[in-house]
Amino acid sequence: MTAVIPTTPIPAPLRDEYVAIAAGEHATGPRGTVRFAVSTADPDEGKGDLFVALGLARALREQGWGVAVWPLERWGESVPDDTAVVVSMIESFVPGHVPTGTALVAWVRNWTERWAALPYLDEFDAVWASSPLAAEAVSAQYDGPVEVVPIGVDTDLFTTAPDEPRSDRAVTTVNFWGVRRHVQDVLAEVVPAEPIVWFAANVDHVEASAGVELRPMVSYFALPQVYRAAAFVVDDVIAPAAAYGTLNSRLYESLAAGALPVTDCVTGLDALGLADVPVFEDAAGLERVLAMPAAERTALVERLRAVVVERHTFRARAEQVGPSLDAAVSRVAGRTGARSVFLRWATEQREALRRAEHDRDVHLAGVHDINERLIASERKVGEYDTARRAAEAERDQIAARFDGLTRSPEYRLLHGAGRVARRALRR
Repeated sequence: MTAVIPTTPIPAPLRDEYVAIAAGEHATGPRGTVRFAVSTADPDEGKGDLFVALGLARALREQGWGVAVWPLERWGESVPDDTAVVVSMIESFVPGHVPTGTALVAWVRNWTERWAALPYLDEFDAVWASSPLAAEAVSAQYDGPVEVVPIGVDTDLFTTAPDEPRSDRAVTTVNFWGVRRHVQDVLAEVVPAEPIVWFAANVDHVEASAGVELRPMVSYFALPQVYRAAAFVVDDVIAPAAAYGTLNSRLYESLAAGALPVTDCVTGLDALGLADVPVFEDAAGLERVLAMPAAERTALVERLRAVVVERHTFRARAEQVGPSLDAAVSRVAGRTGARSVFLRWATEQREALRRAEHDRDVHLAGVHDINERLIASERKVGEYDTARRAAEAERDQIAARFDGLTRSPEYRLLHGAGRVARRALRR
């Protein structure tokens, strides 16, 4: 059986469990409720912060915590009083509506400099930073406890399948959200033995090249099947994350599924025990990695995958952060009153800005739609005018030809003969 990269990969069965957590169906637990402040509660939007939150939430649920998400559209509301901990996944979350008896944890996964510059950083009862460099940067601005907590992988979701054939091809699942990324310049020039299969959001806006085979983005829950069919997974780390070695989920997920990641960021790999992950800087460097002999690649994947399974699962993260959560809850026990007036005001201002940005985006989308329809209408009018002018030209040509024919001596002779014949027939 020839191994291929699936065109329409099938979502994993665990999807329903993730969706249930996102929908709030597991919000209660004997140890209290942990709510994750995230950009969205909709897994179909493909937002990385949500999947990291859900991965850890699923592992915390196994340890007796109730888990839920608190999406952006609810940030202007009061967080329920029964919430033991709010874990903020995004630096733009302003916690003015979080009860004072609820512990606040900041998980600095990327955008480290923005986190460190927050004027309300001291409102958090603990900070988790996903790399040592990020922890150092935040500690310079924050007096509370800072712990290195990298993101991880759900090894129940991202698994190997020894019975399934694996191709020798490379894939990438780097999405395009409107800002050009380093990997795009590399993929525009790379010429591997077989094109790299690129599953991308907004794929219609990604330029094609000889070295890639473009396909639309697939569901997060279909990624395990994609990675199980691939030999290599090409990764790209945005500059603000690369500066502090706060690396992507793709690194762990590809290895958990038995594929070798190839990344453009060396910073942070050593701290994770993954220093041997191949790194590229340009198209030539990527081509060299993709030409790695299969036996060498297999041995490297097995060694690196063992590190991921032992150290970087969400179950391991849940065991690590359990004491941090307990300590934060104990720290705020008995704390009463309300958040500061300034923080509540800042929360309202942030919500007003969010609504304004939403209205602006809706307006711009409407303007864009109208403009597209106008362009389409103008195109149709142009096509109609072109067809009309062509028809008129053809009509004029036919009229000129007809006029020429009716004025010719041959036509007059034949026309006269016809009249004579018709008169003779009538007699």
